[in-house]
Amino acid sequence: MTTWYMFLAGMLMLLHACGTITSTGYTLAIAHLNDTHSHLETAPVTLTIDGMATTVQLGGFPRLRTLVDEMRADNPNFLLLHAGDALQGTLYFTLFAGAVEFDFLNRLGIDAMVFGNHEFDRGTGAIPGFLDRATFPLISANIDFSAEHTIVERVPRHIIREINGERVGIFGLTTETTPQSTLDVGKARFLDTVATARHQVAELEKQGVNKIIALTHLGYNADMLLAAAVNGIDVIVGGHSHTLLGDRNRLNSIGLVAEGSYPTVVTTPDGGRTMVLQAWQWGHVLGNVRVVFDSVGRVRNHTSAAVMPLGDRFMKDGVPISANSPEQQKIVEALRSSGIARIVGEDESTLAALAPFSAQLAAFRSQPVARALEDLTRSMNRGPGPLAADSMLAAVPEAQAALLNYGAVRRDLLAGIISAGDVLEVMPFGNTLVLVELTGAELKDALEEGIEFLQTKHGRNATALPHVAGMSFTVAPSAERGDRVGALSIRGSDGSYRPIEPSASYRTVVNSFLAGGGDGFSTLRNAGGHRNETGILDSDAFRDHLKKLGTVRNPDEQRIRVIGAPTTSINPRRPADNYVLPRLTAAAAFR
Repeated sequence: MTTWYMFLAGMLMLLHACGTITSTGYTLAIAHLNDTHSHLETAPVTLTIDGMATTVQLGGFPRLRTLVDEMRADNPNFLLLHAGDALQGTLYFTLFAGAVEFDFLNRLGIDAMVFGNHEFDRGTGAIPGFLDRATFPLISANIDFSAEHTIVERVPRHIIREINGERVGIFGLTTETTPQSTLDVGKARFLDTVATARHQVAELEKQGVNKIIALTHLGYNADMLLAAAVNGIDVIVGGHSHTLLGDRNRLNSIGLVAEGSYPTVVTTPDGGRTMVLQAWQWGHVLGNVRVVFDSVGRVRNHTSAAVMPLGDRFMKDGVPISANSPEQQKIVEALRSSGIARIVGEDESTLAALAPFSAQLAAFRSQPVARALEDLTRSMNRGPGPLAADSMLAAVPEAQAALLNYGAVRRDLLAGIISAGDVLEVMPFGNTLVLVELTGAELKDALEEGIEFLQTKHGRNATALPHVAGMSFTVAPSAERGDRVGALSIRGSDGSYRPIEPSASYRTVVNSFLAGGGDGFSTLRNAGGHRNETGILDSDAFRDHLKKLGTVRNPDEQRIRVIGAPTTSINPRRPADNYVLPRLTAAAAFR
């Protein structure tokens, strides 16, 4: 009897040490990021604490490294996943073309990443370099790379990781809209995500894998639809929509809006459960969930502990809060009560590795271009968008009108000096300007297409609209496609507006992304009229225009007028695939 008890005690100790399947199940810790978009440095972000606007230091790879190291040490069964769009959005990508981003993802110890649409922003020619740089697999099951011979053998549809004796399958899915929302997908084809997911689940189950993760860059709503349509997925780790998940009341206490619970649990067709995860944007949240599986791979339980990593210095109205003051302690307590915000130190080795690159960016950012007399906050008829459209007309004077996609303008400009770095972060894509000749009917069709694309992404009645110059029109958001755009007029040389004539020709300047049919503008791609690729960079045109103006403010002209009150507007704290940052120079106040 003594021998039996000794054997049983030894077995229990062994199972506890291994952290695999015990009487309480197999626990897998999943940490995750998405849409980091080249945001390697900490960023000043304004939260609302006790009703007061409070600027905090948020994110940054040195803080993420500290957190990841802690989580990895605490959890023997650990995965770190990235749900796509590691690239595009700051000067790091503009200056270093993705190399630095992958180096710092390597430092975190990423286990797998799915392709996001912005991984194609330098075309498929850049992807082999990304694959060379990454020490982790980039995966996607629904991208057919078979005609891209330098890529096809290097991108697995799924991977299987053995973690403490248990096999975990991870397959990737990338949004099917990628060809319309990035520069150049080459010969890659994007397949149906639901059909692909069903096939991948079947493949993994055939190999005896019963713990399955879908690593997706589809968006929160698409992830929930996927979970409701496909059996066998235990966890969906998602990105693309920049969705903040968590406790609504607690997040609201610091001025943030949660769009769902973390995780969001969806019932599958066979009555099972799939957990949907997402971690906001820019590395401002590190998702963290511990999933307990039973012996046949079903999710039995979970605990979640996502973290929003902050520094310990704060500002109100541009004035630093004294360290260890009662006001600072009050802020720290409010952050703690949010259930997600946490003060995290920066990893010194990561900080040191980032320093030489930060110095190069600082030199770019410091070059003054113009002065904003007021905040230029993105909105219909206001902000950098109309000014950028004006700059296109100024750069291509033979054009009568300018049309710029909503997503081309990536951040606001606040009152004060506008630097060269600010300009590049407003317009980071390196598009050139293209003059296209359109009939009046084609111009209206193009606007209808662009608005349809935006309503699909942001909501049927959202006020996200293209930016224009030299034209005006009305929008009826609730109307059907083809009937939304009305009173379309072109500005004449005398400054007055005249209704378009459907058969007349109008010289319209667009960026090269739209000229190729991006963001749903297929009419621009297919237009048969005269076309001239000017070679002028959109950011150069914007910079030159601002420099010539010297001082700028929001335009007064109402170029677009919405008919009927829209029921949905874009949430500036979660601007799906667009960027809202405080003035970059505010970061210097923390140094």
